[in-house]
Amino acid sequence: MLASQHKSKLNTLPQAAEQLGVTVNCLRGWIYRRAVSYVKVGRAVRISDETIQKIIDRGNVPALEGRQ
Repeated sequence: MLASQHKSKLNTLPQAAEQLGVTVNCLRGWIYRRAVSYVKVGRAVRISDETIQKIIDRGNVPALEGRQ
């Protein structure tokens, strides 16, 4: 896939960690364990907006019906 076809913004680890509310070290651990997908640009590691949204969606727990 060419860079021009890629529509999702690539975030640095500090940017992605801030959006997710975790530390950079936590995010690095997920990357090391291959728990999240990432993009290598040379030596730099980036996380796409799409991946960040998938992490958020995966952790979303819906409320139970009838509970207050």
